[in-house]
Amino acid sequence: MAESGKRTAKRKYEDEHRTFLSEWEDLYFFVERNGKPFCLICQTSLSHFKASNLERHFTSLHSTVAREFPKGSELRKHKVKTLKCQSEKQTQLFRKFTKHSETVTLASYQLAWNIARAKKPYLEGEFVKKCLSDAVAILCPKNENLKRSVKDLQLSQHTIEQRITDNSVETHLLSDLQKCRYFSIALDESCDVQDKPQLAIFIRFVSETEDCAIKEELLDIVPLKDRTRGIDLKETLMTVVEKANLQLSKLTAITTDRAPAMLGSEKGLVGLCKADEFWTFHCIIHQEHLVSKKLNLDHIMKPVMKIVNFICTHALNHRQFKNLIDELDEDLPSDLLLHCGVRWLSRGNVVSRFFELLNPVKLFLAEKHKDYPELHDPQWISDLAFLVDILHYLNGLNVDLQGKLKILPDLVQSVFTFVNKLKLFRTHLQKRDFTHFPTLLKASGQAAEVVKGSTARYATLLEILEKSFEERFSNLRQKRPQITFLINPFTAESDCLKAPLVEDEAASQLEMIELSEDDRLKSVLKEGTVEFWKIVPVERYPNVKRAALKILSMFGSTYICESLFSTLKQVKSKHHSVLTDTCERITTSSHN
Repeated sequence: MAESGKRTAKRKYEDEHRTFLSEWEDLYFFVERNGKPFCLICQTSLSHFKASNLERHFTSLHSTVAREFPKGSELRKHKVKTLKCQSEKQTQLFRKFTKHSETVTLASYQLAWNIARAKKPYLEGEFVKKCLSDAVAILCPKNENLKRSVKDLQLSQHTIEQRITDNSVETHLLSDLQKCRYFSIALDESCDVQDKPQLAIFIRFVSETEDCAIKEELLDIVPLKDRTRGIDLKETLMTVVEKANLQLSKLTAITTDRAPAMLGSEKGLVGLCKADEFWTFHCIIHQEHLVSKKLNLDHIMKPVMKIVNFICTHALNHRQFKNLIDELDEDLPSDLLLHCGVRWLSRGNVVSRFFELLNPVKLFLAEKHKDYPELHDPQWISDLAFLVDILHYLNGLNVDLQGKLKILPDLVQSVFTFVNKLKLFRTHLQKRDFTHFPTLLKASGQAAEVVKGSTARYATLLEILEKSFEERFSNLRQKRPQITFLINPFTAESDCLKAPLVEDEAASQLEMIELSEDDRLKSVLKEGTVEFWKIVPVERYPNVKRAALKILSMFGSTYICESLFSTLKQVKSKHHSVLTDTCERITTSSHN
């Protein structure tokens, strides 16, 4: 006899392993659906496959059906079959409707994403829908399903705004940042169309996974107060860093623009943030732009700009000038180019086109009775030709420095390669050799003595330019051995790596020696710098591998910030300045 104090064990439904029995269809008008018994009559689901529960439900709620369709009769079997068909049709219809609704919603999200990526206003959604509707009506006039799908697309202004706001780009970014090994930050400040100062903060990071993936993403774009002091910028940056839950121990570099609030050694952002744990850079592209101003050839640029503006900014003059070029029937460019002080390559392109159209310009100005004595001065034309050639090379350097995901060693190499080219150009000009100055050579055909007499001055200008590059990039020259080891570690000095790139300099020296003799890895280097460092085992070369990842994570310029501000001029133009900052994140994101 069991003791009265012991509890009776309760049976669990899961322990009975009950399954649906096919005979219950005819007995109780039940079928199995989604793992539960489903009544074909009232379309109700019960919790468990238990005969007593099904019988109770049938006799208490559907006794009339039991009388009208006797058990075991053909009439009952036919009724069950009919109800099953009706139920399956309803289910299929519901699934079809649900699938249609999901597909249309997915298409709506995709179109909203495309609108944001293309920097278009929210109202474009309705225009896109009208275009799709018209296209379907012509291409598929008999496809009613396709017409209905287009009609059901949710592309109103409010819906597009909601779709863009709901995007998961920021969620993906924050998730990636938690897994990154190292990161650097690029900052730049500008004003939007409403003259509101904004601070763009981009982050470049290297994944902790084996693929060493490099990504550049917009971390945030923050509206600033009227005053943008260094302390304000630092507080803003720290707020954004904390919001993203970033570990400052992973920060490898901060790259900024030219503003005193950014670069000030004491009260600027860089001065306030300065630490031994990370490097700070002044944008390489901006420094190159500052160096190019050392040419000091304003006596060329000012008349050129004045003439170009006279021709191109007056509609009548512009039409007449283009007609003149057509009448000359020569193999000439069709028009002059206007100068834009913001665009990196503008100045070089303007003077190059001006030189090509010099004769038509002279003819046109003569017809307009405009006197520019410079155009008839052989010395001025010689200086113009020299400027065209040297700006061509500076533009080439600028193009090399631009672009996303550029690695720092490549930027440094481009700068010092150009310095070596300047030395070559200077040597050639001192010998009156115009091999690398085709425009100057062309000008010498008309004024040989003037051009030859100017070569010493041009060589001096190149020497000034060369020294300016060396001064501007002295910090990079000093760090170059550490930076460029990334490209070819097999030829780098064993002691090239210093703090903060490595924590243990002595250990890194030994690793560099071992790496230099690793024949297996030497064959991988030809596949590319990033691909090579993916293969280098961190277990064997921990200090060297981490130093490489730090350099890979560094911004060399604020090009990506400048690109964003260019996007802002479109995204927040006078026509649609209400667009949210989410659009900027989408337009710059690498996520799809």
